[in-house]
This record gives sequence, structure tokens and C-alpha cells, in this order.
Amino acid sequence: MKTIVTTGHLPLARILVLASGRRIGCAEYGDPEGLPVLALHGTPGSRLMFALSDGAARDRGLRLIAPERPGYGLSDHRSCESLAQSAEDVTAVADAYGLDRFAIIGVSGGSPFAVAAAAANPDRVVLLALASPVGPIADLRRHIRMSKLHHLVFRVLARSKYGPRAFRSLRYMVLRAPDTVYRGLMRRVRLSDRDILARAEVRASLKAAIREGLRPGVEGAVQDLRLYCAPWRLQLAEVDVPAVVWQGSDDTIVPPAAAYALARTLPNCRLDVIPAAGHYWVFSQFGMILDAVAAALRAEA
Repeated sequence: MKTIVTTGHLPLARILVLASGRRIGCAEYGDPEGLPVLALHGTPGSRLMFALSDGAARDRGLRLIAPERPGYGLSDHRSCESLAQSAEDVTAVADAYGLDRFAIIGVSGGSPFAVAAAAANPDRVVLLALASPVGPIADLRRHIRMSKLHHLVFRVLARSKYGPRAFRSLRYMVLRAPDTVYRGLMRRVRLSDRDILARAEVRASLKAAIREGLRPGVEGAVQDLRLYCAPWRLQLAEVDVPAVVWQGSDDTIVPPAAAYALARTLPNCRLDVIPAAGHYWVFSQFGMILDAVAAALRAEA
């Protein structure tokens, strides 16, 4: 594997070139000499999602490495048949950076991939930190409470030909009329989320992260939805790494009940429910996650 560093994108992007020639784009935040954390973005998203965490990570002595999944941003697309197969990329990133022990943060749609990476690297993952995670909806045999929108996205679009069309429409709007998309998002979320999304720095960061993620196309987002809305085929009860799930009780973007079920299934997991919080609380309380990560890594050291 060889590494190419480019200054053409801000923040500084590192492009990992695998033996196959496929590229994985990464960004780094925080302390370059800090304790290592792999941070996995949401759906859709990109390496830019963690830009607002730069100062907080530096203050805590953490080095956040944010790789992009296949088809997003600077990462070439790769067809994956399972979450377990997707974990190969996270392992390749950890190997390329020479990481022996590290923490993993998964936010929203990045969480299933973080769980898969922890399952593939149980001896290397110090803490699995999941914020507003997409849970294993297809694996939950009993009924879980889902809104009509949740049912449409996670049960219907994920399995139909209209899923790619929906993402193509979203991409067109994100590239041509991002303010219209943002106003639509504001109408879908709870008041607590609106207050957070109304902040200028959050709005600019989120729009940049989604735009960059969808810039090359929608293959990454379509694959995300297909993989985590299907049976995960992971032995979750055997993923015995320390884990924390933070979930807002009033999330309108992902089903909270599925996140709760995920936390109950992981054998060494703590569930922190944030009362009255929606999906985007992470933009105002990311320091809470970094505190837990820093504590786990320092205890390990």
C-alpha cells in the first residue's frame, strides 16, 4: 500500500492507495501526535463530517482519522456484499496508519460499519462509540416502534428500485439548491435539532460534508442503505469490546428503538439515552463522546 497526500482539499486529505489500486480518502483532525481514533461518517456524508470536532479533539489529545466509505468523496467505489466485507477497508486504514490499538466512533449510518469493524478487530478496538446509530432493523424479529418516515426509508426504499432514484434526486438538490434541502431537513426534525441546525457553523459543516460525499455520485449512499437495512449477519452477542451507545429519545432520522436493541445485544455496552434530544445533538455534545474515548484510550495506555 502506498500513501498520497494532497493539499487540493481542505482539511488536508490523505489518499490511501491499496494494492489493488483502489483509493480510500481520509481526513485528520485534532492532535497529529494524539491517541488514535477512527471516526466513521453518516449517510450520506464524507471525511468532512468531523471538521467541527477538530479543536475538541486537540484539547483532549486525540487524533481523529476519518476515512470515507467506498463511493464517497475521494474514495473509489467498491461493491460490498456484507457489513463484514466492508470492515476490510477499516482494517486497511488502521494498518496503513500503523495503529495497534484504537477507538472507533460511528455516527448515525456509520455505526453499523463501526460495529462490523469492531467485530473484525476485537483485539485492537479499545472502545466502540456509537452516536445516534442505525440499529439492526432487519434482524429485529419483534415489532419495534417506527414512524412512517422510518418505515419508508428503512423498510421500503432500501429494498426497492426507488432507493437509488431518491438519492439521485437528493444529490441533484444538494449540488444545485443546498439551501432548499436544508430547509426541508429543518422541517423534519424536532425543535431541539432545529436549534442546533440553525447555527451557522453547523449548517456550513453539514452542507459541506454531504456535498462532498455525494459529489462523485450516489453509489456510496445506496450501498450504505442496502447493507445496513438487510440482515447484518454479524454475531453481535460475540462482539465483546467495550461499547457505548448514545441515542436521543426523540430522534426522527433513525428509529431509537433499534438503537436501544443494538445496545442490549452488544455484551459489553452501556446505553445513554439523551432525553428530548433528536438526531443532531452530536453537533453540540461531541465533546461528551470524545471524553469517553479519551478516558478509554488513556486507561489502555
